[in-house]
Amino acid sequence: MGKLVIFCAGTSIETLPGEHTDAILINVVNNGSNDKSIKKTKELLRKSKAKIVMLDSGGYQLLVAEEGGTEIICDKDKPIDYSGKLNLTPWHVINAAKKICPDVMMSLDFPIRKFSHQEEQEVEFRKKLGFNVTWTKEVSELRQKHCPQISLFVPIQCYTMEQLDIFQNLIKDIHFDGFSMPVRNMTLKEITLFLIRFYQMGIRQVHLLGTFSFFTIALAAYMARHVFDWVSLDATTWRIMAERNIYLNLHNLSAETVSFNSIINENIKNDCTCPWCKGKTFTYIKHLDYDDKVSFLRCHNFWVIENISKKLYDNSDRINKLDAYLRSQCKNMNKVEKLYNILSLMDVSKDCDINFLKTIIS
Repeated sequence: MGKLVIFCAGTSIETLPGEHTDAILINVVNNGSNDKSIKKTKELLRKSKAKIVMLDSGGYQLLVAEEGGTEIICDKDKPIDYSGKLNLTPWHVINAAKKICPDVMMSLDFPIRKFSHQEEQEVEFRKKLGFNVTWTKEVSELRQKHCPQISLFVPIQCYTMEQLDIFQNLIKDIHFDGFSMPVRNMTLKEITLFLIRFYQMGIRQVHLLGTFSFFTIALAAYMARHVFDWVSLDATTWRIMAERNIYLNLHNLSAETVSFNSIINENIKNDCTCPWCKGKTFTYIKHLDYDDKVSFLRCHNFWVIENISKKLYDNSDRINKLDAYLRSQCKNMNKVEKLYNILSLMDVSKDCDINFLKTIIS
């Protein structure tokens, strides 16, 4: 039975969702670019009392720079923010890791963009492959030399299983501890197939980037209980939703608007058991000043995500138990049945050829 870890991403000293946050994800660009940011990051980690810290390499910032037309350079002798350009190299990642000392770090990656056509996907994969292979190897070598005590996860930037096999074959001789994978635009079927392929490759630790979807957490919880030694997730959903006056439902993470203009039925009781909601009505929350409301919602939303993740994990020891729990918590029976079918097939077929699994998992 493995471990399920929920990382709080996109936080700061000012936006921490509570006095104690067990797991925090930070990134090289925002948290390790210079001595000032590193000092502030250490203060954040002390204040949060985090037990587990993960350092992302800053690949997302590379993607944002690429899409925004910001010039990207790779010069280890210059700072990350150099004359309005984004400068990021494996050495910057290792330098930040040495100073911050996280438990887990990710190798530097250049994320692939969202394309729907196969030809465009192939071009994008090939365009980024050289960067991703070279940077992965360099980070692995530097990690072995400067901070071997820090676990290393390798980001997967692939659209297909065939591309995954190409990438894995090119990095097969390096030392690393797990894979990380962005899942923002992937279906449950696609995520499951990649996870099964990771398992078949001998990977036992996995991090899913950028998701706190209810059903993705349920899938991750089951995988942690039955397939992997470690499955972790992160997202900034808790904070972004708070800033939009969105209250996440205690039972299934559905979004409820509590802005000043929202019409809320007074007969609807607030049954949330988080420390912030106790004794509070939705009308009380709705009428808070914006800053106070955002602070309230940050704390509530992240507590709810952690609480649901724990319950999903606790109910994942048997597939029928998880199915019953999901049915009791949400109204979307189609998704419940889809996840049940996926997990049932995965249980009995995870050692089969991946191309066969593609045809039977729907």
